[in-house]
Amino acid sequence: MQRFIVLCRKLVIEGVMTEPKSSKQQQVYYLAIAAVVVVILIAVWLLFGKEQVAEVPVNLMPPVEIVPQPAQVLEPEPLLEPDLTEPKTDTVINTVEPEIVAEVVKEPEVDTIIPTLDDSDPEVKERLLALNWQPGLAALFVTEDMLRNFTVQVDNIAQGQLVKGFPVLQPLEEKFSVADNAKMQLDDTSFARYTPYVQLLDSVPPEQLLKLFNRYEPLLQQAYAELGYPDKLFKSRVVDAIDELLATPELEYPLELTRSSVMYEFADPAIEQLPAAQKQLLRLGPAHQKTVKKRLQQYKTLLLKPL
Repeated sequence: MQRFIVLCRKLVIEGVMTEPKSSKQQQVYYLAIAAVVVVILIAVWLLFGKEQVAEVPVNLMPPVEIVPQPAQVLEPEPLLEPDLTEPKTDTVINTVEPEIVAEVVKEPEVDTIIPTLDDSDPEVKERLLALNWQPGLAALFVTEDMLRNFTVQVDNIAQGQLVKGFPVLQPLEEKFSVADNAKMQLDDTSFARYTPYVQLLDSVPPEQLLKLFNRYEPLLQQAYAELGYPDKLFKSRVVDAIDELLATPELEYPLELTRSSVMYEFADPAIEQLPAAQKQLLRLGPAHQKTVKKRLQQYKTLLLKPL
């Protein structure tokens, strides 16, 4: 190492003693001196660097700044700015719009397709029995000629009458009877026969049944026209039937009965002269009658409500 330093000094002395002949020679001359100085500094670091390990990082940090990163970062930015933002907005718009249009188009098509009146039983049965009826009670529905039978019964009830041969519900399993040696009157045993039917009516909110009515109203209107009412609205006839039942008088029970022949009749002539539909509602008993009237009033309110 000492020989190396002596050699460097000789080079410096020779370089200083020799006068440069031109400007280019001067540049070479100064560069040679700088190179010699750098070599001397490296030699000093090799000799004493191990003793100054803790101070070496501080002295060597400035040379690390030779790698300038800002110039490299700024060059690719102009290439990224113009093309990555615009395609994203186009792809989002193109993917969202077709999905929304597809949903809007499909929904009404399913709701507006209804069967013909003659072929309506399967669909009406499926949709009617799919409602949340009290378990076991939906079997009370008669599932043949459902819309036509309903139309006939509504038209007759609106006139205060009851008609056989067009059943909407299954008939009562238990027949009316009066205990032996007892005063003939309507009692709790008679009222209990109607409990499943009243529970059936009360188990589903009127709004659900009204949706079915609105769906099949064109078919009900057709069935009503077949009865001889081509120019009248069936919905108005339903309201008339509800009003007929709501007009049933509120009476105090028990109600006395009489039997002049095979049939039982009300002992009070004023009650016996009531329309058949109202007398049937009286046979349900006071508690059932109250439940049915409450539901009928709700149906009337919904039917008269503007769509």
